[in-house]
Amino acid sequence: MKIMNVLIALVCTFSVAAVQAREVKVSPARMSCADFTVVDEAYQPALVYWVAGVDKLGVRETDTFVVDTAHPVSETVVEECKNDPQAPFMSKVRSLIIAKKVSLLEHH
Repeated sequence: MKIMNVLIALVCTFSVAAVQAREVKVSPARMSCADFTVVDEAYQPALVYWVAGVDKLGVRETDTFVVDTAHPVSETVVEECKNDPQAPFMSKVRSLIIAKKVSLLEHH
């Protein structure tokens, strides 16, 4: 009987965890720095490049893309966003680009 109670408790626990793990869709244009810091590290560079490209490289806010590699450019943004989690993500990235703390393109 004890084993059955333990199994029921485990099933309930995993059921609650599965419900809580649902995807949440957030537009990068509306993200805060706090939202950015909780995004998986594999997707952070994509968000940084997306924000940098909006209105400059023909990227629109409604465009989406797939990232197949990670790039350390997001580390600087993560550090800055942890210092100011309520700041708008787009504003933070653009200010870092203007201040030349983040370099997204190399010109040869």
